[in-house]
Amino acid sequence: MPSLKDIEKQAAMLMGFTQQSVGKTQARKEFFPLVDSLSTSASAVQITDHDKPVAVLLSYHHYMALASKVCMHAKTAAHPKLPNLIGSIKIKTDNLEAASEKIAEQLKQSLKDTASSL
Repeated sequence: MPSLKDIEKQAAMLMGFTQQSVGKTQARKEFFPLVDSLSTSASAVQITDHDKPVAVLLSYHHYMALASKVCMHAKTAAHPKLPNLIGSIKIKTDNLEAASEKIAEQLKQSLKDTASSL
């Protein structure tokens, strides 16, 4: 499993920006210049609290690019057919009572067939 540092580097490379890190206090003091720098350069700012990452500040453009990539990945990863879950039953009916009775009858018949084959 990749480390957090490896994931950060790969994400920055895929998103096409450089990443800088600042503490919460520095980010608070320099908030407006940080926001301005995001709109003029391809970068993200990692905000830390006692050297632990707590937030990321990035431009709206990069946020939308990230959201677009996530949506595209979700569409390509989706399978057109439903997963085959062990023990699951697909019911295609508007009448659940009738479907339930049919399933119960099929189960009873299956139990009878199994008992008679033993």
